[in-house]
Amino acid sequence: MKRKNALGRGLESLLPSISMEEKASENGTPADIPVDAIDPNPFQPRIDWNEEELSSLAESIKQQGILQPIVLRKHDSRYELIAGERRLRASILADMQTIPAFIREATDEQMMALALIENIQRQDLNPMEKAEAFSRFCTEFDLTQEELGKQVGISRSAVANFQRLMELPHSVKTMVRTGKLSMGHGRALLGLAGEDSIVRTANMCIARGYSVRALEDAVRKITGRKTVKRKKKEVIPEIKHLETELQRVLGTRVILKDSGGSGRMEIEYSSLDELDRILSIIRGRGNSA
Repeated sequence: MKRKNALGRGLESLLPSISMEEKASENGTPADIPVDAIDPNPFQPRIDWNEEELSSLAESIKQQGILQPIVLRKHDSRYELIAGERRLRASILADMQTIPAFIREATDEQMMALALIENIQRQDLNPMEKAEAFSRFCTEFDLTQEELGKQVGISRSAVANFQRLMELPHSVKTMVRTGKLSMGHGRALLGLAGEDSIVRTANMCIARGYSVRALEDAVRKITGRKTVKRKKKEVIPEIKHLETELQRVLGTRVILKDSGGSGRMEIEYSSLDELDRILSIIRGRGNSA
């Protein structure tokens, strides 16, 4: 329940009619649907599937059956998958003839949102799959980056960074998709002008095993930009003391960036559970004040 709350309220507003806990029929039993009557989710953002994981899941299904039904919508005389493609694929590998499923009504927007969020929450999508899914979502449903970010529980800037990867040449997108280059490498390459320069530098990066920082330095040399060394700001003792006190209270790293009495505070967290813990501390102190 904590994870659901921390990932944003957009999912509940976007998918008000879909609930995994709802029952498919009056007696509360999911329907057994023939696997050959089910079509994949047309909005599934995931392209690459781990065959070893699917084989392992297929063996588990042979032994234990399907522990959690998939979710479908009726489409003409057939069905379309809303959620649970890994279970469906593994069931086919396990030679299952039918699969338990809940039948729901869902719009195309709900189909795309649930498929996207299901993968993002499990962190199964590679950077290019996310970039393509975000771009398609914004285009097809006329959403801004900020609106999409609220739906999937990430910041507007994170959505923008993923979408920028769509500007890479096709061959470089493939390098990011297959893991030869990271998202950071892709973003650094976008500092170059011209497709040929980006492709040539990407190949050089892979051949020489450049880190993101090394690639950024190479891009600066190519473009003639100089690294700007910023003068280190003087640390104000009072601010440092407050920073230390906040770290003690919250139990995590806190950074105060002060500029003449105004500024911003950065609080680090390593998981959604830790974020919930920090928020509980803040809310508790607010109520007691």
